[in-house]
Amino acid sequence: MTERAERDVLASGPLDGVRPLSATDAVRARILLAIELGLLKPGEQLPPHESTARALNVSLMTLRRVFGTLADQGILERRRGRGGGTFVSDPIDPRTWQEDDSVRGFRDRTSTVIQLIDERALIESALAAEAAGTVRDGARARALDEAAQALEDAVAAADWAEFHDADRAFHRAVASASGLDWALAEHSRIADQLYDYFVPYPIAYLRDSNDEHRRILAAIEEGDALGAARTARAHVLELKRSMFIAERPDGQGR
Repeated sequence: MTERAERDVLASGPLDGVRPLSATDAVRARILLAIELGLLKPGEQLPPHESTARALNVSLMTLRRVFGTLADQGILERRRGRGGGTFVSDPIDPRTWQEDDSVRGFRDRTSTVIQLIDERALIESALAAEAAGTVRDGARARALDEAAQALEDAVAAADWAEFHDADRAFHRAVASASGLDWALAEHSRIADQLYDYFVPYPIAYLRDSNDEHRRILAAIEEGDALGAARTARAHVLELKRSMFIAERPDGQGR
């Protein structure tokens, strides 16, 4: 994403009177919320900058700017040399940023996030059912092969940033397997907007969610349209319990 495209990354939405969030604000909020909710632990190392920037859909320059500010504030720690990288400071007290404008701006968008989850649950359940109920031609078979590869890539993921790449690939492949090319742009629009609100999760929790991916794909391959739809819908609606909008996200204890 370019700097220009990032400026008002969370500017649009149905909420009147809500201050637009720049990409810098959004990255800051996502890191702070992940620490506050216990999804990133004190002393935990963050993924390499390149993969983190890709997972958060921002430029490397923006990510480094935010991480530099957070390091100056004692929230992150930068270590050099072998075993170096960027770490969550230990100890750390989330009360120090409870009035942070970026975090407050993110929380103000709770109703937008809930709407996006509902929209994604609707379209992904429909696309999964269509993928299960249609005759498999060459293009659809390739899409299912891509979904299966994404499952394995997720298993091999070393951290949440790598898992994010595999997660996006899986859901896009399932959508493509429906054969409804006209619906893919709308699916991408909804999914991409929702991805902009994701915060880092423990890799153990994400691997549990990959088991749900496996069940979705199995239902599709068995031609079980109803099972595929129900599993896909439940998988997406789980976000209401695992994202920052929940009082205690499910990912916290895993």
